[in-house]
Amino acid sequence: MSSNTTLSSAARSRLLGFNGFVWIFGVVAIILIGVAVLPGAGDDVAVPDDYGYEPWLNPDPVLADEEGDGVYSGVDGAMVALDGLDPARPLLITELDDTYVGRIAVTGPGGEILTEGEYGGPAEFESYIATDGQWLIVPQADVELWIDGFRDERWRMRITTPPVEERSGTVSGIGPAVFALDSTATTARISTRGEGRVSIETVTSAGVTEVFSENEPTDRSIAWADGDPMLFVIDAWDDAGWTIAFADEPAAAVTVTPTPTPSATEVTP
Repeated sequence: MSSNTTLSSAARSRLLGFNGFVWIFGVVAIILIGVAVLPGAGDDVAVPDDYGYEPWLNPDPVLADEEGDGVYSGVDGAMVALDGLDPARPLLITELDDTYVGRIAVTGPGGEILTEGEYGGPAEFESYIATDGQWLIVPQADVELWIDGFRDERWRMRITTPPVEERSGTVSGIGPAVFALDSTATTARISTRGEGRVSIETVTSAGVTEVFSENEPTDRSIAWADGDPMLFVIDAWDDAGWTIAFADEPAAAVTVTPTPTPSATEVTP
């Protein structure tokens, strides 16, 4: 039994038309994918390895994307330029979309070091207890923030300036808290109660310092370096209470004028 394998002219035309449609569809798909991907590829320009640990020294820094409403995104080492800030109002950095924002270095425009950090570079802010985000205090109105993230991932964050209550004297609470110290005290007595860890960090324009961290109820003194303004950031379990009694400011010296005593030649009536 035999079969005719020769295609008719109509069949060949239909086959060629189908192949042409597939080819055109493939080209269009490739173009559309390229249009969608290429703009994002430019955003992922990495910071050169020579400046990986000190991106503020890069003469051509990688800029973060400003998305509006205080939201920024970028790659590891990208820079956020801010101006018109009030140095008396702390900044709160909040991570978005489960991305990672680690250490944040603060400089002036052009990478100028405003406040020297621990290792001679700019002041750096990194908290290990932050529950609502990372607090920063900037020393002037115009600054640059250099964001340390994961090397192979983009980060996304929001910058806000929420109001912070000023406190002095004796401050008590249960659970987390943030307040500005309205005092020149540099020592305090702290007592904790209940169950769970209580950790305390101070934040100044020089960076973040942990001054207290205990798992068990404690009553002891703490001390810290002076700074103005200064934040106290407290991370405590919901069942852990704490009291901080800030040392009173030294009383002003009182000058006592001695009463003169009569001399041997004077006559007292």
